[in-house]
Amino acid sequence: MYLLPLLLLVAGCWGWGNIEVLIDQNGGYNVTIGNRVWLRSSRTAIYVDNKWYSSDDNSLPLTGISLTSGFDPNLGDYRDFQLSYDLVRSGIHTQIIGHIRDWYSGSGISFHLDTGNLTMTNTVPLDIDHVRTVFPSFYIEQIDKNDQRGYFTFEGEMSGDDNKHAGWWNLSSKVIRSGMQSGPIVLFNLSQQGDGEILVISPFSRFMATSLSQTSNNTLEYGVMGSMLSIPANYNHSMFVFYSSNGINEGIREWGQLMQREYTRTNQHRLSDLTINYLGYYTDNGGYYYYNTEKGINYEETMVNVRHQIPLPFHYIQLDSWWYYKGIGDGVSQWTARPDIFPDGLQTVHRRLENIPLAAHNRYWAFDTVYKQNYSFVLDESNNKALPIGNDSFWIDLLSQGHDWGLILYEQDWLDRQTIDFLPTRTDIHLGHQWLMSMGEAADKIGMNIQYCMSLPRHILTALQIPRVTHARTSTDYAVHLQGKAQQWAIGISSMFADAMGLAPFKDVFWSTSLQPGSPYKPDAKEVLPEREILIATLSTGPVGSGDAINYTNVQSIMKCCRADGLILKPDLPLTTINRLASDWAFYNGVSQGELYSTRTTM
Repeated sequence: MYLLPLLLLVAGCWGWGNIEVLIDQNGGYNVTIGNRVWLRSSRTAIYVDNKWYSSDDNSLPLTGISLTSGFDPNLGDYRDFQLSYDLVRSGIHTQIIGHIRDWYSGSGISFHLDTGNLTMTNTVPLDIDHVRTVFPSFYIEQIDKNDQRGYFTFEGEMSGDDNKHAGWWNLSSKVIRSGMQSGPIVLFNLSQQGDGEILVISPFSRFMATSLSQTSNNTLEYGVMGSMLSIPANYNHSMFVFYSSNGINEGIREWGQLMQREYTRTNQHRLSDLTINYLGYYTDNGGYYYYNTEKGINYEETMVNVRHQIPLPFHYIQLDSWWYYKGIGDGVSQWTARPDIFPDGLQTVHRRLENIPLAAHNRYWAFDTVYKQNYSFVLDESNNKALPIGNDSFWIDLLSQGHDWGLILYEQDWLDRQTIDFLPTRTDIHLGHQWLMSMGEAADKIGMNIQYCMSLPRHILTALQIPRVTHARTSTDYAVHLQGKAQQWAIGISSMFADAMGLAPFKDVFWSTSLQPGSPYKPDAKEVLPEREILIATLSTGPVGSGDAINYTNVQSIMKCCRADGLILKPDLPLTTINRLASDWAFYNGVSQGELYSTRTTM
């Protein structure tokens, strides 16, 4: 190992542009584009034994800088600059290594932290919105008076749609409002109105255990979530700073292509998913039959009537949360049909529906779930929730039973609540990843696809490793829109993220007529522009699922979305906000200047 007074990394070859990192003799690093500084580093730090060790006060001293090279089977060759730090705890030295890699085949810089060969525990954890390892970190600042950069970020549930926000990149910006709910950041030059250079700052691994966070002194930090009690020996995590000169939309697509390439994500299942390609019928929150039946009859007869009395070429029907047993805290106690809902059982109902495929909703698991009697579950009595550990046959058995009654799509809803309001996923560094992977692996063995709903950005990023997750909700519930409380159809930003990760964006159910008496959304539920709903759903490239009452379905309007056999007429790319409006959103400090979308297709 040797100490270098100055290191210069140049990436972005192969016509991608020019992104550089300058590393000084103290281990500081600046990310520059075209000789202008875009990101200036702060500290490297670790919180262990209930104490901070940091490079800024020399309690985590830099001991050397070295240069090596390496090869990644998916991204190719890279140069690896290593910043070595000495962590001393009770007289024991642990080498902590921060890696800065530039890639010859891609446009960007990745940052990796190796936490050393000893387990790192805390008995007084930090909260879920901060991190306990810090590498890299950057100041959120206006570099000089000519610096006119803006940002937007995906944050919160529904693929980062719920709390997405935008503004100027400066000392007063609250870029990360919640570490747990945080997602990728898109940084761009406002003077180019979204059509020029951008950076995407994103976690690159360990998506369920790591976060972006913001400190009180306006520093952006990446690392292990602060609430995680133990970091195992030889643990590592990484973040990517991706560069494009091709504007917001194309740049995000290019970043997504790199991420999918790194995780060998295949879109085979997305492209062949029946629930994405063909017209369906939905009964979720916004659908007419959400906890609501035809007058005087039960759910079974209502669904049979939907199948036989609506003259549309539906290829599947979605069953929402009204059909299964709930327990403590309104979680799932048993994922089987209640006899008051489907008296004849789901296998018989499936036959009565002429064997049309089914999509079915599920939520978080209740503390008193019956499945814990025969399968391994981790329990959280304080939050009345449970979670299958995934080291047994639970998911295979559950989805196999669903397959027997026609299930082709498993909808995992309430992902945010199962993650945020469940102590084990906040404290066990492996559990969140293990949960989602075991679900996805079981679905793959059975040949079933998965829809994510109420997903945080960390769930969407994890789906890079789960090809059976084919689509995700990118909007709040349609019922909120019917009650005039949100522009639920405005999915132009969140769709960029979902699509980049290989997922089809899903707008949610819709009504094809404005007023539908007898709905559960009283007293004045109204769809102002049914044609807009149908258009947005069709051009989203995700599912198109109507949810009208039997006698209030506008067949003529809905059939504009598809062929006579129900095949949806989709564009090649989802409808997304144009670059200029995304830039204006940031320029006006998060105040939207309107909705204007674009897409494209090849004829």
